[in-house]
Amino acid sequence: MRVMAKYAPVAVLLLCAFSATQAAGRIPNSAVPRRVREAIQIYAPGAQLIEARSSDDRIYRTVYTCTYFRNLHLGTIKLTYKGQLLDIDENLVIDDVPPNVRKVILRETKGGLIKSIRLDALYGRVVYRVKAYYGNSTNIQISLTIASSGHIVERKVSRGLLPF
Repeated sequence: MRVMAKYAPVAVLLLCAFSATQAAGRIPNSAVPRRVREAIQIYAPGAQLIEARSSDDRIYRTVYTCTYFRNLHLGTIKLTYKGQLLDIDENLVIDDVPPNVRKVILRETKGGLIKSIRLDALYGRVVYRVKAYYGNSTNIQISLTIASSGHIVERKVSRGLLPF
């Protein structure tokens, strides 16, 4: 019994240290600054904040990494304390993209099968990355990067293996 009493303070100290490392950087949603909350609504309209973490950065001071829920999709966003976008990541379906982006996607793919649409950040701006097949063909794959305004930032077309 004496041995347990001797090691009890050490065990409590280790338990506290372990729980502190698990919760390191995690902050309550109510402690997220107003600018960061507003930025989340700008970049992901209708998003509900699930979890927020803060970390220190040499360049941006405090960086907030937030997980949000929107339209049955989970996404993550990384913002500075001023609300500047550093990174965003969310998988979408065609119905979740804005109408001007949807129109460009359908026009460029000629109604082909859409494999994936991702919300991403490029130079601090929101872009939509699309991978799809061109038209009725599964031999030609097209990759698009589209700005939220509907302008095409990047277009790549690749051909698959063609049977001879």
